[in-house]
Amino acid sequence: MANIDKEKLRVLPIIDFSEIYLRPVKYEDYKDMFEYGSDPLVTKSLTWKYNKLEDAEISVKRVFISRPDRGLPSAYAIVHKADNKMIGTCDFHSVDWEENQGEIGYVINRKYWGKGYMTLACKALIRFGFDYLELDKVVISHRTNNIGSQRVIEKSGFIFISEKIHPKYNKVNRFYEITKKDYLNIKN
Repeated sequence: MANIDKEKLRVLPIIDFSEIYLRPVKYEDYKDMFEYGSDPLVTKSLTWKYNKLEDAEISVKRVFISRPDRGLPSAYAIVHKADNKMIGTCDFHSVDWEENQGEIGYVINRKYWGKGYMTLACKALIRFGFDYLELDKVVISHRTNNIGSQRVIEKSGFIFISEKIHPKYNKVNRFYEITKKDYLNIKN
């Protein structure tokens, strides 16, 4: 995607499942983000956490809503239909347009762990990356002690590449990837 279409990055297709749906993050989501972003069990394997409601509000404005202006696709909010509650995010937090690859990140409210929602969202984001963004490769990593993330990643079809210290966070992570060729083989 040499000429990045900011409108294409801003206006994402809504992805609907039986119990959840994915839609772009909105300003109003900051209260729900604070609920899980301030939970020490949720954030123990993350590089961020919210200490006060204002942290989540600033994050929505500066990190999530501004992404298309920085050449990144909007983040998907995971919304639980029964409570109409935003319960997490799944997104491409970085994209290297020259290499045509994106890296997925995700988080979900602890109250919704173990229901398969994150695997649904992650698989949808892989499809979105290859079919909508036309990426050639999607990468992802997790801290070695985060077994829940490891399960999501493996169920989503990623291939383990290596275990090494993450250059940005100085923590041991497991790195995975899926190429467009792998995706097309799985899809067909």
